[in-house]
Amino acid sequence: MKIRQFEDKALAHFSYAITGPNGTVLVDPGRDPLPYLEHAAAEGSNITGVIETHPHADFVSSHLEIHKAMGATLYCSRILEATYPHTTFDEGNTIDLGGGAILKALNTPGHSPDSISIVLEENGTPTAVFTGDTLFIGDCGRPDLRENTGKVSAKREALAKDMYHSLRKNS
Repeated sequence: MKIRQFEDKALAHFSYAITGPNGTVLVDPGRDPLPYLEHAAAEGSNITGVIETHPHADFVSSHLEIHKAMGATLYCSRILEATYPHTTFDEGNTIDLGGGAILKALNTPGHSPDSISIVLEENGTPTAVFTGDTLFIGDCGRPDLRENTGKVSAKREALAKDMYHSLRKNS
């Protein structure tokens, strides 16, 4: 299993490519699809999936371009009520990467009501987690950005309670 981190320093944004025998799955790709397409080509892999952990207010994702270019399945929480072609990816759903590796969804509301985190399990052992903006090193995501915005909005107090629960139930 190979994990590659991509950084957009200007936005302080990180995205990931997880490559296994069944292909490459991206988590929260940035606007430019080229680095992901080049990475997959260098790995001799196809991008088979793109996971959006939540709607991003600070950048536009390249998920639709990658879907059109590679036929990648787009994954997001059912709570998002996405209007683009997608497969819902919520608590307990998995993506088989092959070689005994799976990506497993966890609903982790707080930063947004529709936030998900993804656990990489290898042969039944959790080895990595991709948290979107739910959890940072030494901090957690802001719960006040989705009040009165987007199709699914929530009050900051409710999201703060959800964040507290998400950070503790999944630890």
